[in-house]
Amino acid sequence: MKYFSVTQTCRRLNVRAHVLRYWEKEFEIRVKRNSAGRRIYSEQQVEKLRLIKHLIHREKLTVKGARRQMAKMGSGREQPAAQMNRKQLLLWLKRELLQVRGMFTTDG
Repeated sequence: MKYFSVTQTCRRLNVRAHVLRYWEKEFEIRVKRNSAGRRIYSEQQVEKLRLIKHLIHREKLTVKGARRQMAKMGSGREQPAAQMNRKQLLLWLKRELLQVRGMFTTDG
C-alpha cells in the first residue's frame, strides 16, 4: 500500500496542512505515522479527503452536512468512501450529481 506525506497530500488536494488536521479530527480519520513520527495518509484516506473536499467546497455542505452525507454513503446502498477506488468514487459522484440535476429540471 502506498502512503503520502502531509506535504504530498496537501499538494494532491490543494489544501493546507491545518485543513487536513481539522478534517482528521472532524471526520475521525486515523492516520499512521512514519518512523520519524510524521503523519502519513493511505491512498484510501486521500480519496476520502478528496470526497470531503468535494462535499464541502463544491457541494457547499457544512462539515456536519458532509458527515451526514458520508454516513449515508456508508450505511446504505453505497460503500464507505475509504473503501472506494477512484473510479467507484467518480461513478458515485456522477450518480449523485445527476440526481441533484434532476431536482432542478422540469418536464414541462
